[in-house]
Amino acid sequence: MAEQKVPIDEVVRQISNTLTKHGEVIQRIQETLGSIQPQLDSQITTVREETQQQLQWYCQLYITNTVPTNWDQFITRFLAQFHSPIRAAQQEQEWSDCKQQKNETINEFVVRLRSLWLEQKSDEKESEFIKHLFCKMRPDILTLMNASRSASLDEIIVEAQQVEEILYLRNKELRLRNTPRSKPMFTRTNTTPLMSLSTPTHHSPRNAYPVSTAQSNPTCWRCYETGHYASNCPLNDAKRTFESNDFGSQPLPPRSKNT
Repeated sequence: MAEQKVPIDEVVRQISNTLTKHGEVIQRIQETLGSIQPQLDSQITTVREETQQQLQWYCQLYITNTVPTNWDQFITRFLAQFHSPIRAAQQEQEWSDCKQQKNETINEFVVRLRSLWLEQKSDEKESEFIKHLFCKMRPDILTLMNASRSASLDEIIVEAQQVEEILYLRNKELRLRNTPRSKPMFTRTNTTPLMSLSTPTHHSPRNAYPVSTAQSNPTCWRCYETGHYASNCPLNDAKRTFESNDFGSQPLPPRSKNT
């Protein structure tokens, strides 16, 4: 029987299709590995930390010569590792100190209190948790609440949120009242003091000069009277009257100067 020859083009086409399929498979594998790589890294880190903790625990057992020899001993000592008296005392202190802080919302406090309650009071019911919640809430919130201890946890949280809103608005109003209002600022660079301002005068420029103490009581050179100058002398009016009536009249004789 003669062998059937396959055309070279068909062989090349089949090889190309096979390589293409393998390439697509390899690409999908790479994409899958790339997507799970962060999860693998996280799991490897967790396993490494747990292994170190287990190694430390085994070293403690070996040093204290208390390595368990059977399964029952292992269970007893394993549980004792996580329920030691020191750990129990720490948890009890955390539960005693767990109270709602001044800037802590009711949601944040419920989450924090419930995590400790599940660890410390795992045998209690939700009604008992509500009693603990009332005892550890902020007094200012508890005073304004009307919810009874028989209400559900959701109802208590909703009412506490409403009280928080009221307290927030009240504190905001108090801050606005206590904040002093800003006053306009005036620059005193070019400000002239009030006492240094001069009052306008209607005297002649001759009187604008500062008067010394010697000239505080002036003497008129026309009538030789004190208290005024010659420009303001009453004789000026009389002179103008005389000049209008008699141009040949003689001036008044000089009077003796008053001392």
